[in-house]
Amino acid sequence: MSDARRLVRGLGLIGTVALVVGNMVGTSVYTLPASLAKATGPFGVVAWAFVAFGYLFVALVYARLGTRFPRTGGPYVYARHAFGDLTGFITVWSYWASAVIGNGAIVTGAVGYIVGFSPLLAGSAALRFALAIALVWGLCLLNIRGVRQSGRVQTVVMFLNLVPLVLVAIAALSHFDAANLHPFAPNGFGSIAVGASLVVWAYSGIESATVPAEEVQAPERTIRRGTMIGYWVGTFVFLLTAIAVAGSMPNDVVAGSARPIALAAEQALGSWAGTIVGLAAVAAALGTLNGWILMSGRIPLSAAEDGLFFRPLAAIHPKYGTPAVGLVVGALVTSAMLLLYFSRSLLGVFDFIVLLSVLTTLLPHLLAAAAEFALARRTDGSPTNSRIIAAIAFLFILYTMYGVGWTVIGWGTLLVVAGLPLYWVLRRPAVSGKQ
Repeated sequence: MSDARRLVRGLGLIGTVALVVGNMVGTSVYTLPASLAKATGPFGVVAWAFVAFGYLFVALVYARLGTRFPRTGGPYVYARHAFGDLTGFITVWSYWASAVIGNGAIVTGAVGYIVGFSPLLAGSAALRFALAIALVWGLCLLNIRGVRQSGRVQTVVMFLNLVPLVLVAIAALSHFDAANLHPFAPNGFGSIAVGASLVVWAYSGIESATVPAEEVQAPERTIRRGTMIGYWVGTFVFLLTAIAVAGSMPNDVVAGSARPIALAAEQALGSWAGTIVGLAAVAAALGTLNGWILMSGRIPLSAAEDGLFFRPLAAIHPKYGTPAVGLVVGALVTSAMLLLYFSRSLLGVFDFIVLLSVLTTLLPHLLAAAAEFALARRTDGSPTNSRIIAAIAFLFILYTMYGVGWTVIGWGTLLVVAGLPLYWVLRRPAVSGKQ
């Protein structure tokens, strides 16, 4: 029996839904309304709806693939099964790099929200760095102790995030004024491409139920249900808050605020509501960080076991049954990114790397959709709608990748190419062993 098969199945349906929702409904929902207001005006609501429609097909792809191939690693497993080792490596390389680098941005966002409640933290980069390190390693240790413990935390955090957010959005709707939606598309209807490229980041994590597949209870049912329930819960929250914010305040007010949802809450309920939103945002950030730290240990697990990634990352903790080495290595990379706190000149570079890491989450989605299409064609009796769903998901992800701009796409391509020498180095022992 391989190490990967000694993982503990401790993630039930509620924990799986919490993982998907927590990785989707993170800090982005609290800041995106302002970015959309600048880029698209009230038309941003349409961008939300457009992306929600496109990601329905992406969710269906993962729900189907996760059920057919319930092995830890998610997109890597499907890409390798459909297209071979090289495509599998490209998938896991870009996906893992995105997760461990992106976690630096997530914890930075969490610290940023916490700073709002502590003037002492606001005045000290060293204290902010120490807090960020403590959060990363605290959650890393929690995940080493078991997926069940991490899932419980994720479930609690999900409710601490969603309940205040939904209640505030409903209250804000009582101040809805159609006049706030005019002009509806000040930058033209073509701005939907820019709007979609912003909104798509919120849906990063839709694949979360498939990544720890071997730790999910009854994966043949739970992965599909967890993915689809998570999609619908996240979409409901996204659209509700988008409509509430756009309709309750003038567009220039939304665009000029760093905390648009808190502003809507204060307008509807009073200043105390803004504090509640701030606390909910902290919960959202911690939930997202916990979820993606969990993912960082599972993303490379099967690839490492197959000899297509660093083999030590396949090690399973003998007591807790978790990919402890992968979790620790991921936390080390994230911690290295946080050293940029001490260099003002590198902060711009850090922001760019974060954007690049988010782009690379789209590549695994693209390859997963292609894998679903290819595998459906090879399977006798596979329903035609599976290929249609996969084709729509593929074209949608391709369109959103185009929306981020050619500069970032170019750098993303270089990141993938930079990993290719690693692929040949890692495969050499396996190839030599066959001779």
